Amino acid sequence: MDVTERATVEAAEAPAEPLRAVTDVAAIAGRISESVGSVLAGRVEATATALACLFSGGHLLIEDIPGVGKTLLAQALAASVGGSFHRIQGTPDLLPGDVTGTMVPQGDGFELVFRAGPIFSNLVVFDELNRANPRTQSALLEATEEAAVTVDGRTRPLPRPFMLVATQNPIEMTGTYPLGEGALDRFAAVVTPGRAGTDDEVAVLTGRRGRSVLAAVEPVVDIEDVEQARGVVRDIYVAEPIARYVVALLDATREHPHVRLGASTRGGVSLVGLAKARAAIDGRNYVVPDDVMGLATAALAHRVLVTGGSGSVDPGRTVVRECLDHVPPPTA
Repeated sequence: MDVTERATVEAAEAPAEPLRAVTDVAAIAGRISESVGSVLAGRVEATATALACLFSGGHLLIEDIPGVGKTLLAQALAASVGGSFHRIQGTPDLLPGDVTGTMVPQGDGFELVFRAGPIFSNLVVFDELNRANPRTQSALLEATEEAAVTVDGRTRPLPRPFMLVATQNPIEMTGTYPLGEGALDRFAAVVTPGRAGTDDEVAVLTGRRGRSVLAAVEPVVDIEDVEQARGVVRDIYVAEPIARYVVALLDATREHPHVRLGASTRGGVSLVGLAKARAAIDGRNYVVPDDVMGLATAALAHRVLVTGGSGSVDPGRTVVRECLDHVPPPTA
């Protein structure tokens, strides 16, 4: 009996309620995907990865050249999900307090009160993150790891659920600050939408897709639905051979001859979380090898530093694909 068959048998023996919950997650994902697709044509894979991040509790980085819909993808996702939303524009003079919040005087006295920054939202779009200076980028580390920020010695939790969707231009572009390894490692996945196909580009130019229709997008799910979906995803079953396969992929990136820093354990945790979300979106309460293989590049490539590399995720993608080719998936 292979991994998929064994997981199917075990899933069939599980109580009925989790199965109905997984079906609900699949329905929610379908509504969000359709809503995003009404704005952004031809970005099926990027949208699917964004949904996996949303339901697994991870954060998403969208990297590509200007003008291909990075910010529009993030905004369409935010518009499709209920709850609070803020957009932050990355600039060199943006301060950490502009993001997390700061202490301000109240009234005529000397009492200081906390004024929350835009990070205190369910879904935050940080546009052109790598145009913000390294100090401001570092202000996101606690938020993305612990869903909290510390200001004036007091730690304040962020709203639940919380998700950061950041965009960045390639680091070769003028006026950008490369994200540090720690900052990159906080993102569950990195996607590159690429240029739209001919028909999709025509749809944008004729006004059937694109920013002109973004204002008409209404939330198709409540934010509470997303929080409940995350609870379902956490309970998705992961067989030990699947977990060992993920560890083998991590080891392969670390042992690759052209790599000076391989994927971290956090990368493995992110990959498993994304795979569990993909399983739920497909209506399954168990992970299969295809879930891992389909998301490995998005989850691990930005965590791999190649010898002599420029810092772009492109060399990392090549390494991860080679590792996928050389590490056999579990079959039993």
